[in-house]
Amino acid sequence: MKKLLSVIVAAAFAATGLNAVAQSKPVDTKGGGAVTSKDGTAVTRKEVKDAPKGGPVPKMAKRAPKEKPAKTEVKTKSGGPVTTKDKADVKSTK
Repeated sequence: MKKLLSVIVAAAFAATGLNAVAQSKPVDTKGGGAVTSKDGTAVTRKEVKDAPKGGPVPKMAKRAPKEKPAKTEVKTKSGGPVTTKDKADVKSTK
């Protein structure tokens, strides 16, 4: 049942998508008359462009990965080593 419902919803979305693409007809007013601009020329919907101007977009060069700093010893205020609860030594990532 869920699969049938998902197929119906997908078909509905596909149908609305096709209707949205196929709207390159003249623009009309509510009364059915043609719409004109301020200078008196007829107004139509914008046509879809085949390809963008300027050709393909250039690819960006990848940056080199940042070097990770070597781990250093961590000291307490008094200068002693820092350990975790299970007595393992702590190393800094800086």
